Amino acid sequence: MLQCESKGWYPEPEVLWLDGEGHVLSAGPTETVRGPDDLYTVSSRVTVDKRHGNTFTCRVQQTNINQTRETHIKVTDGFFDAQSSGCPATIGLGVTLAFSILSILSLGLILCRKRKR
Repeated sequence: MLQCESKGWYPEPEVLWLDGEGHVLSAGPTETVRGPDDLYTVSSRVTVDKRHGNTFTCRVQQTNINQTRETHIKVTDGFFDAQSSGCPATIGLGVTLAFSILSILSLGLILCRKRKR
């Protein structure tokens, strides 16, 4: 996940995420805060994976006043390897936890039935 934040805008700007080829990426909703000085701060997050490449651009633009600011982010292949390696471990932990809970409940049910006899 990548995050971009920009402060000091008026009027409220738009945030776009682009891949290395300039294609717009689907990002989460932009968080906007208007400060006591009436200037806007915007923040946006996007989840990326290897198919998007390894270069990304966060573009903040206000078309009414023809202002654009960009930052370019380059991520290493290790970034994607770290993300993908956590998923199987998380799934394995979830399966183990579910199995353990079911085992404890089954054991409790068996012991409860033996006491009633």
